[in-house]
Amino acid sequence: MTMTDEPFWEISEKPADSNQEESIESKDAMIDHHASSSRTTEPLSEKFSSPTFRAARSIFFLVFVSFFMWSIALEPLLTDTNTSKYADDAESWPSTIVHPSSEIYVWSEEVSCGEDTCLEDFFTAKLVLNCTLSEDKTYLCGPNVPNGTLFETELACEPNNGFFGSSTAGQNIKRGSMPNPCIALYDIWDWGFGGNDFPVQYSDSRYEEPWEVYDTECKWQSEPNDEPYWNCYFANDEYDTWWHHCEFDGNHSLWFCTDVFGSEASSEDNQNATERPEESAQEVIESFQKDALEVRYDPADPTRVFVGDPTMVSTNVGVYVGIFIAGLAVCVGVVRIITSTMKTTEEH
Repeated sequence: MTMTDEPFWEISEKPADSNQEESIESKDAMIDHHASSSRTTEPLSEKFSSPTFRAARSIFFLVFVSFFMWSIALEPLLTDTNTSKYADDAESWPSTIVHPSSEIYVWSEEVSCGEDTCLEDFFTAKLVLNCTLSEDKTYLCGPNVPNGTLFETELACEPNNGFFGSSTAGQNIKRGSMPNPCIALYDIWDWGFGGNDFPVQYSDSRYEEPWEVYDTECKWQSEPNDEPYWNCYFANDEYDTWWHHCEFDGNHSLWFCTDVFGSEASSEDNQNATERPEESAQEVIESFQKDALEVRYDPADPTRVFVGDPTMVSTNVGVYVGIFIAGLAVCVGVVRIITSTMKTTEEH
């Protein structure tokens, strides 16, 4: 057996000291690693409170609010721009009077005027033009155009009574070919309340009963078990009454109906008859022309009309000034936020 020079108890204690030192060093290394990890990983709350995040949040909020405000201002801007361009085009358009079958409804309503309320006028209109296609592929419109086609266009200036509207002046609902039909309000009202309504009566000195004149379609009743007659309707397709005899004037799109000839003269061929006076349709049209509404129309598309004087349409400069000021304010706000953020970062 070989014996060492050192006592046995010293040999057994050496590894224990070595293990303890290694354990201490390992713990120190873990503490240093945890400390370094803590220094490199910032808490989430500190990130959200950092100058960079606050600046990004402020810029996002500013841009969002600006976009919302611009979207509100953009509608009147586009309407104003389109109205001016539409009026410029209408200056070169020909003019005519509307067909007697045109329908206009006007009314007044209380709207919000700041802290008070005021009375504002509104209208809805169905304007009808009698037009024919010329050889140059443009339309010629007028009350006396022969074999014309009736073109309808709707215009409306109505109060905005929706959830997000309050019938405030300038926020009215606008419909029709005119970008802003509300500018035609006074011309529409000057024409009269509701325009001229059919049917009308036309007096014929040869008979005791007048002719009933319709601007809508009268239909032949073709049921074999019923008495033969013509059914005539109002402009809204509501049934009016029946007649034994109805003639159609194709040049003016008018129906002339009467019962003076009795039921034995009733026939589907009556529509081609000429028992009415030759000048009857012209006289009916002229009776409406005295106070008829005059409009300008696009010869390429008669559904595009302009009511009023297009030279009186002016550009609302205030809309452009307001948008410029809003844009400038946004730019100044962004620059100030970025500058403030840079200073705060330098201080840290």
